[in-house]
Amino acid sequence: MKMAHIYLMTLIIIFMIESFFEVKWFAQIRDIFQRSGRITPTKRVQPVIKIETQWSWFSWILLILLFVLPEVYTFLLICIITLIETIIVYELYNARNYAQQINK
Repeated sequence: MKMAHIYLMTLIIIFMIESFFEVKWFAQIRDIFQRSGRITPTKRVQPVIKIETQWSWFSWILLILLFVLPEVYTFLLICIITLIETIIVYELYNARNYAQQINK
């Protein structure tokens, strides 16, 4: 197996793990604000939720492109997808912690 294939599989596994935490933390943020009685999240959390929602749809489009594009672009695309997913998950983690602190 080529080293590039091993690296590609590693990135895909990382993406899948991050996707799990993305869904989990997004649900927790929604739950925190619903339990606190707020109709809408705070101004600090709103952009994170909006970006996550948009990214969720856009990432599906990019994932479908992985099956259509030539192999040369697949490696670059999965790198970009994983990088963006990492940033989104990091922001969701921070937003969740912030939401927990202000709603205690």
